[in-house]
Amino acid sequence: MHLSRGLACSQKMSWVVVLFCVLALSLEQGGVETKSVDQQELPSCDRAYGFFASINVTIKPANNDQGNVCGGSCCDNQVESQLEAKATKNFERLVKHHTRSQRGHWEQTANMYRDYLLQLSRQSENKTLSLFSTVYQKMSPLSRDPILELYGTIRNHLTSTSYQDDLELVTDKFFRDLFPVAYHHAVVHADKDVDFHSDYKNCLTHTYDDLKPFGNIPQELSKSLVASVSAASVLLRVLSEGAEVLHKLDDLGTENLQSSCKAALLKMNYCASCKGRNHHHAKPCAGLCKNVMRGCLMQYIGILNQDWYTFTNAIVPLINTVRSADGIEAEIKALDGRLSNAIMHAMENGPQLEMKVKKACGLPSLMHTDALTGAYESTGPNALLQHNKWILAPNNEMLQFEMTIDRNKDLFLQLSSTLCEDEEYHTRNEDCWTGTSLGDYTHDSAPTMSQKYNPEVPYSSSSEQFPRDSRLQMLIDKLITLKNVATKAVSSHAFKSDSDKMLSDMAEGSGDHYREDYDSNEDDEYSENGSGSGEGPRRPDILNVNVPVSGNNTPADGKTSNSNRISVSSIMLTCSVILLAGLAGSSRH
Repeated sequence: MHLSRGLACSQKMSWVVVLFCVLALSLEQGGVETKSVDQQELPSCDRAYGFFASINVTIKPANNDQGNVCGGSCCDNQVESQLEAKATKNFERLVKHHTRSQRGHWEQTANMYRDYLLQLSRQSENKTLSLFSTVYQKMSPLSRDPILELYGTIRNHLTSTSYQDDLELVTDKFFRDLFPVAYHHAVVHADKDVDFHSDYKNCLTHTYDDLKPFGNIPQELSKSLVASVSAASVLLRVLSEGAEVLHKLDDLGTENLQSSCKAALLKMNYCASCKGRNHHHAKPCAGLCKNVMRGCLMQYIGILNQDWYTFTNAIVPLINTVRSADGIEAEIKALDGRLSNAIMHAMENGPQLEMKVKKACGLPSLMHTDALTGAYESTGPNALLQHNKWILAPNNEMLQFEMTIDRNKDLFLQLSSTLCEDEEYHTRNEDCWTGTSLGDYTHDSAPTMSQKYNPEVPYSSSSEQFPRDSRLQMLIDKLITLKNVATKAVSSHAFKSDSDKMLSDMAEGSGDHYREDYDSNEDDEYSENGSGSGEGPRRPDILNVNVPVSGNNTPADGKTSNSNRISVSSIMLTCSVILLAGLAGSSRH
């Protein structure tokens, strides 16, 4: 009795399990759908037409013609042509938006650091004028103009693109002009209402090189001042012209893009709508987006990537050189003290200097004058701007810029990833638009922007694959020139003898020509490490049951989705285990 009752119970349990499994399978295969909203809805051209109208794409009455690219029932060739043009224009707009953002960083940094150096030089100028008006008061009126000329030349080098005044010559002229004034009031100590005769001044000026009244201080100051100002000038101009390269990209249009790129942009962005899918739910897969963007960027402006990388790679060493302990900031801050040291040297060696001057020019020839009386009164300490503390250096801002350009050395390669971060694109490669259907994107991402291994934008070995725009070639040459200029500025011999050549090279825009035999594989050094965006190798399915799937789960290509196969197999396996367990239990009874 108990045995028969147990068998009956087991049989009932088995039938319950079977019914449960059948119900689960029916729900899985089409009874209740739990995926995206788009998959609950049948493809509809009405939905596509509404979307097309919202983006100003003209729709003709339905004629059942399918376009050659998408092959969807909602778009004929004319509609596809409109959509392709719109996709290409949107691509151009996105690229320019991001390059303009980068350009803003360069322009802002160039202007900010230039303004800082100009303010620093004016503060140093005021300190120097104040020093002469208090410590060397008798010299102040006659030394004012040489001081203003020296600082004015420094600022001209930092702001002007023309180099009419040579800083080394101006520095030498400053000390030559200062010598008669310093000798008169700091060595001879003549009264302020008398002055040297012009002939005597001329003699002092012409014998300056032999007399060396200030020792080696003028030569050392000139060398370091020219070095620091030249390096800073190069940095400011490199920053400005780097921003100009990005600005010139606005002049480049997408007219040179190949048909392979335009078709890929159409497939990625609008073919889902041409097949009646909901545009807002059929988002392109992440891997699809990256491959399409990289392929199109290479045809557009991606060829700049390698030279942009080498150019920006030379910027940080230049910034470190300019802002070093012996750079322009320290040089300008110490200028008033170094000028004072030169005068002190002449005073300390006064007796020996007087003997040399008498031997070269004879006894001083003096004349009375009251022309400087007003000048003495106007250059008193109260008439000058007084600053006890130096303005704060933009340390944080410059560090932020260094970090920014370091992150964006591969700017035109990274754009492919940046553009795909838009909300219009899917973040993964599962359950998304693959370019032909809804499903999983299984292609690997191209490791670089080279089209050679790009599954979406086919590679062509034709020499006409990338017709070189002359404007693009000019930008390439410019980047090479800027990189060479920045590298020269950092080198030990570039600061003095080569400073004029560096600036003239930059003005002429000369530089090595871009290699015509550019090998697309060489940019691997500057690329991201490519990683496959599709699925990896799969193990063989134990129960690979190809159960037809009803409803909207069937992709447009008619293939059963991977996720469905896995779910069916899992359910079948679970049911088999339960049934076997039930039978085993009944046999024991």
